[in-house]
Amino acid sequence: MEIRTDYTDDQNYTHVDYWETEDDNAEGRTIAIVCRDTKKVYFIDNGFRTDYWVKNAIEDVLSEL
Repeated sequence: MEIRTDYTDDQNYTHVDYWETEDDNAEGRTIAIVCRDTKKVYFIDNGFRTDYWVKNAIEDVLSEL
């Protein structure tokens, strides 16, 4: 499993993306987004809400703000 937070869209939302494999050709999915303006986190997949690695990734994004 790999979690990435390296994409911020034009509306200033950082996407928390999930890949089941480290293969760059595999399709990932967005499981949460972080609004960089309000610092609110919106989960798209609530199954990841308590995941240790996802929470750390979100904390890293918020600490940059």
